[in-house]
Amino acid sequence: MSGQPGTPETSGTDVLPGSRSALDPGRAIKPGRHGLSPETVAGIQRERLIDAFVQVVSDRGFAHTTIGRVTEAAGVTKKTFYAHFTDLDDCFLAAYWRGMDILLARMTEVYEAAPTWPDGIHAALRTMLAVLAREPRFARASLVEVNAAGPRVRQARIDNLTRFRAFFAAPSLPPVPVAVVDAIVGGIYSAIHVQTETGETDELPSLLPSLTYFVLLPLVGREAASPYLSET
Repeated sequence: MSGQPGTPETSGTDVLPGSRSALDPGRAIKPGRHGLSPETVAGIQRERLIDAFVQVVSDRGFAHTTIGRVTEAAGVTKKTFYAHFTDLDDCFLAAYWRGMDILLARMTEVYEAAPTWPDGIHAALRTMLAVLAREPRFARASLVEVNAAGPRVRQARIDNLTRFRAFFAAPSLPPVPVAVVDAIVGGIYSAIHVQTETGETDELPSLLPSLTYFVLLPLVGREAASPYLSET
């Protein structure tokens, strides 16, 4: 029942958790005969719970998130919640892994399409910042409230940060020590975290020039990194 990396949902797999209302009439299941298979019903209920969780945790904070509030926001019963998740951390993991899978897939797509490694880093950062700015609820859940959750969720955050190492394995780069890569990734995470925690998620794209420069400077030098300070 727990959320796992790469686990597909029944539908909406390219939509970040929390971006849709769990009570959207288009996602309602009519009582009585509705013609839907049990698997389809379960998938819809699971998606609604995941969206509701992200909405509640981003609005109230993890410390004030309860299963009752999540099920109320999802329009389902607690029995339905426990049919899909063991506890709130389990639901958080499902939302977190799905959202990070989507985010990393979008970043990887533009990174691989870029003509050079610096251009790829710039494109990947631009995509990440734009996605998080458009989805402030997922941004807050995944960057801020994740630190208030249980140890399994906090470990998932660490595991996901290591996935960003793939962007530093380009053939055009000399081998980069893992500690250096992790320090760069950690610096980016910190900058985005601060802006999200202070409620300025919509301003995240403004970080693009500085963050691109921050990544490139120690690896390709000032001359190659400086032009990106004026790029948007």
